Amino acid sequence: MRKYPVLVLISLPFLTIAQNETDIRNYYTEINKQITESVKEGYEGSLYNNQWVSNKNGKSWPAVGIYTETSDFWYTDPPDHIGAEERNPKTVLVKVNITRRASHLLTNEEYLYKDGHLIFYFSKENEEGNQWETRMYFNNKAVMFKNSVKANEKELTEKDFTLDDYKDFKPNAARVLADSKKYQDLFIKSM
Repeated sequence: MRKYPVLVLISLPFLTIAQNETDIRNYYTEINKQITESVKEGYEGSLYNNQWVSNKNGKSWPAVGIYTETSDFWYTDPPDHIGAEERNPKTVLVKVNITRRASHLLTNEEYLYKDGHLIFYFSKENEEGNQWETRMYFNNKAVMFKNSVKANEKELTEKDFTLDDYKDFKPNAARVLADSKKYQDLFIKSM
């Protein structure tokens, strides 16, 4: 009988570190609430925002036509306020939202971070009446543990990804993780 309480105490740190879909959804809701509050309250909000706009005037873009991209970086504190030796400056970035229009394709991407690690990725694309959504959940070791892809509201399966119509929509965790690190680095360099 005495072995069980010791086992629970030993495993407790691992249970608090583990992330699951519910924890990520709750954190996502909390961050979105803070973003809404920050937009509404301005400088009194709990998060800061840097926004980059590419092709702001909407002029034709080479080989694309209509093109514009807006990137919003949401963070808790400027990364240069505390020395890098005391804290990893990437940990202040909590979310990146990217909205892109390229000709007839509209894309919204979201990268959600916690303690400097990507934990959730969301993408929604609309083109000529078709819609695709991708959700990817990551643990704190940068391993995707769940994904969901919908094409025109139909949940796709592994078998669907073998078909020509859907093979390009198979989740690519390595690409998403590389892009998330790129956005973290851009955020740090911009400060």
